Amino acid sequence: MAHNSWDDIARARRLLGLPEEVSLEEIKDAYRRRCRRLHPDLEAGDEGEMARLNWAYRLLVGYAERYRIQLTPNRSGMSDEELWMEQFGQDPIWNRWKDD
Repeated sequence: MAHNSWDDIARARRLLGLPEEVSLEEIKDAYRRRCRRLHPDLEAGDEGEMARLNWAYRLLVGYAERYRIQLTPNRSGMSDEELWMEQFGQDPIWNRWKDD
């Protein structure tokens, strides 16, 4: 599958009724739930809607499967929060959210 546009990803997300941040498992669960309502073999099923649902599922699962995740600590050995505080903690704009 080629590079997908953010518009396609947003459209697929909406078709599956997903929030902006999800796990692969949540994508699969949403797909299964929608399939139970839209499958063409069911009385209320709709082939066109099912085809769009399949497109959305394939696009989002493909994106999630190709997404690279880091499985080692960052170079500094700090947690993400520690790294952020090291980089931005003294900034007068960002520092206002820091608990003292």
